[in-house]
Amino acid sequence: MDPSARQLELTLGPLVIVEVAERFSPGLTGRSDRNYASPPQRRDHALILAALLVDAAGPLEGDGPWQRAIAGGRRTVRLHATEGTDP
Repeated sequence: MDPSARQLELTLGPLVIVEVAERFSPGLTGRSDRNYASPPQRRDHALILAALLVDAAGPLEGDGPWQRAIAGGRRTVRLHATEGTDP
């Protein structure tokens, strides 16, 4: 997309955070559980990131949670609305 066109974008509504939790079976993997929260972003971008994280075959709807089996555990992804909006 042309960078000058991006200046005209307007986001309506709250920004969202993508929350990711990975839980492992320590006896199988020796790995520790871990969590991640993305920076606030537009909902459409957050849904794309969530779909990538759970390897979704199509677009996601709602706020999750969505789950995906991973080696030795499970990944859970959900969206969480923030108070702010795009500057």
